[in-house]
Amino acid sequence: MKKSEIGKASVAVLLATTTLALTGCQSGESAKNDIKFAETEKSKIDKGMDNQPESSYWFPEDLLKWDAKKDLDAKYNTSTIPLAKRVDKKELPKSNKTQNDEMKVAALSIMNSSTSGNAPRGINNFDANVFSNWQYIDQLVYWGGSSGEGIIVPPSPDVIDVAHKNGVPVLGTIFFPQTAHGGKLEWLDTFLKKDNDNEFPIVDKMIEVADYYGFDGWFINQETDTEVTSFDDVKDGKEKTEKKSDEKGLSKEHADLMQELIAEFKTKSDDKQEIMWYDSMTSDGKMDWQNALTDQNKAYMVDADLNPLADSMFLNFWWNTDKLAEKELLKASNEKAKDLKVNPYDLYAGIDVQENGYMTPVKWDLFTDSKGTPLTSLGLYVPTWTHESSSNPDEFQEKESMFWVNGQGDSSKSELPKGEEWPGISTFSVEQTAITELPFVTNFNLGNGFNYFINGEKVSSREWNNRSMQDIMPTYRWQFEHNKNNKLDVTMDYADAFNGGNALKLRGNMAKGQPSQMKLYESKVKLGKDLKVTTTAKANVKTDVNLVLTYDNKKTETFKADKAIGEEWTTVSYDVKKAAGKTVTGIGYEITAQEKSDTFELKLGQLSMLPEIKKEELSVDDLTIEEAIFDEEESNFAGVRLYWKESKEDSLSHYEIYRVNEDKTRSFLGATPSSNFYINALERQKDVTKTKFEVVPVDVAGERGKASKAVTMDWPDNTVPKANFSASRTLIAPGEKVTFTDKSSSNTDSIKWEFEGGDIKGSTDKEPVVTYAKEGTYSVKMVAKNKSGETPLEMEKLITVSNDAKGDLALLSKGAKTEASSFVNDGEAPQFAVDGKMDTKWCATGNPPHALTVDLGSVKTISEVHIGHAEAGGEGPDMNTRAYSIEVSEDGKEFKQVTRVINNEKGETVDTFAATKAQFVRFTADKPTQGADSAVRIYDFGVYGLK
Repeated sequence: MKKSEIGKASVAVLLATTTLALTGCQSGESAKNDIKFAETEKSKIDKGMDNQPESSYWFPEDLLKWDAKKDLDAKYNTSTIPLAKRVDKKELPKSNKTQNDEMKVAALSIMNSSTSGNAPRGINNFDANVFSNWQYIDQLVYWGGSSGEGIIVPPSPDVIDVAHKNGVPVLGTIFFPQTAHGGKLEWLDTFLKKDNDNEFPIVDKMIEVADYYGFDGWFINQETDTEVTSFDDVKDGKEKTEKKSDEKGLSKEHADLMQELIAEFKTKSDDKQEIMWYDSMTSDGKMDWQNALTDQNKAYMVDADLNPLADSMFLNFWWNTDKLAEKELLKASNEKAKDLKVNPYDLYAGIDVQENGYMTPVKWDLFTDSKGTPLTSLGLYVPTWTHESSSNPDEFQEKESMFWVNGQGDSSKSELPKGEEWPGISTFSVEQTAITELPFVTNFNLGNGFNYFINGEKVSSREWNNRSMQDIMPTYRWQFEHNKNNKLDVTMDYADAFNGGNALKLRGNMAKGQPSQMKLYESKVKLGKDLKVTTTAKANVKTDVNLVLTYDNKKTETFKADKAIGEEWTTVSYDVKKAAGKTVTGIGYEITAQEKSDTFELKLGQLSMLPEIKKEELSVDDLTIEEAIFDEEESNFAGVRLYWKESKEDSLSHYEIYRVNEDKTRSFLGATPSSNFYINALERQKDVTKTKFEVVPVDVAGERGKASKAVTMDWPDNTVPKANFSASRTLIAPGEKVTFTDKSSSNTDSIKWEFEGGDIKGSTDKEPVVTYAKEGTYSVKMVAKNKSGETPLEMEKLITVSNDAKGDLALLSKGAKTEASSFVNDGEAPQFAVDGKMDTKWCATGNPPHALTVDLGSVKTISEVHIGHAEAGGEGPDMNTRAYSIEVSEDGKEFKQVTRVINNEKGETVDTFAATKAQFVRFTADKPTQGADSAVRIYDFGVYGLK
């Protein structure tokens, strides 16, 4: 989905005040009175500031050094939700005749668009892959890793939280890229290196980080395949200094060590963490995708004595090709698995859906036997196509329905596929549920929004995403039993919600007094005596929303609501005393409009099933500002890290974070189940020098506890303006014009220019145009003023006027000799930055800074540099260089800085500076991208001056 534009204006936050009954938001008190809320305005910045906590990623040598106690981001990356228990598949009903309770589904999903730069629990923008069809998958692989960022990638905690809430285990990714994509065999060597005790140090780190962050194991994809100089002999755990001259590149030794590593991992983790192996490297140490379980790769699943190694294997995609179809590789895999005493459903037949989603042709007759029974489980590579190919949230949900359910959006209508058409995953996968105990409360919240609502009131119009806050969404999407005159469609309503960012919106035709039944949740919960069940909804006509429960004997019972649903949010209750002691396996509604409507609309905001809960006084202690930083330009935006003492009460649901305003109102900043929170790009209110924060705990019933004692953040003094400007060109011929652009801080009330040697001596315009008639070098001065003071800025000898500069400046760097601090491979070497083409680039990976030096061949007069960053070459704007410097030298030894850029977002930049003599021009990127991707990508580097 398309990312929103980042606003650049710096204006005071205007607060629209609403009144909301909220318990306990007085600082340090448990107040019961109504308090005033100031609706939080939209963000001006939706990208993370420099102190944004970041989800982890490592190269092997970095993970070996990792220490949670020294990693300042570690506590932000810890999941808070344990893996929920699911109902046994064999106990679940099947929506259709083709579902199979043995087959499993694994999704290798790009849950975040890049390996690096990801906020652990979202940030202040809407766009996020809020996948919610967890009922159809058995395992999620958090797909990530790149040669420019890191190849060992644990899941971000928001993904772990929401997956665990739905009973789905999550695996991190260990990805050794092919060398064509920047892979290095030295990474594999480091990963497989043993210590003096003949053990793998990396195994301990793999287990440690999974335990600390709270995820469930690793997916290993080893595809590095090129030759290298050597592989150290590490037999018996003793590394020899002598190299094997006859052993180059990937070898059987790598394969043997990998098998040993898997065995050690399973032993040390006591089988509590899983390994999924990707069918890539054979037991002979060759890159040879088998697309099946064969004698060439079985050694990763079982050892010589048939003892299990990896828990599962993801089979490569080519079983589905015309070339290999006649081999019936999945049938052969099924038979081979049985021979090896391996469960065939621990093999996942890979289908690559990254490019075409449900338009991907699949030879389903190779996936099933003649009766339609799957031969293996199903492995989906990047089903996040549904998100990435969508331009808006409605399209995303429509594609999700087509992909996971079927074209009818009703799994009860699934049939075996005809030919290669996409049938929907519900054709094979049984809907699963983790609703196995009470309380159960859902606000039908996906975990993102354009607004945020509390108890039906909009308290923030700031975009947000935090998948940790996603509720368990309905098991069935969408199953109705309609009266013949009724028809309803379901969408997500982001403009209105009861709690969170969205509600379910049912729209269509309803006849008067004619009920429609809506099947929502599968479950297995035994009801107690004192159960309180409510629904909160609103409708455009009076509507009865009755509760329908299905019991484990397959009988159903309908419970009438105590009143009708009206036009405002209405909470209705159900008397379910006679269901006490019964086990509920299904939860749904009977919906009846009290008058005919062709434009019927019902919004479902909350379903709550609450047993009698022990009253606990929730509170928050030790709220601390760990760090606050401010934008470098004007100090009008803050990035704030908060943490507090974790509440241990079982009834805790989440925490809400607030700004306490000077008029005693509260502005909602976010919600999280974790005991820490990052406030990104908080805008400074006008004339404010201090900001207070407090945190409020919320229990599963939605009751708010005692607010924390407020903590105070001091803003830097930015009352006096900062002067800054740029010139369109600094080396010109007599009679030519220069446009100057004011770039002073936004609190500047007025500016005053002074132009030495220009046709005008001064100006107060924002963009004055000045003509220089005579040869010479001239200074430019600016003064920025406001009521608090003024700041001057003088650039001496900035403008050079010379007859030699007539016409356009010459491009001096094309084809010049280049050097770089590093580069990925010969196809992305430094010379490609100066070849004049926009389809080639210099790319360097690893830790920044990255430097490119251009030798002009002799000393020249230069005055500007044009750079084509990642976006200019067709890559995403997030890959554009953020911060860089340009230095020049006559001898290649002594350099002086002529340009420093700290906040670039553009794909193409032009940096002008006072004309200077130089033979060598050095570009240094210290922040290579907008996020934390450490790879620099320069498609063009042009130095301009006099021939």
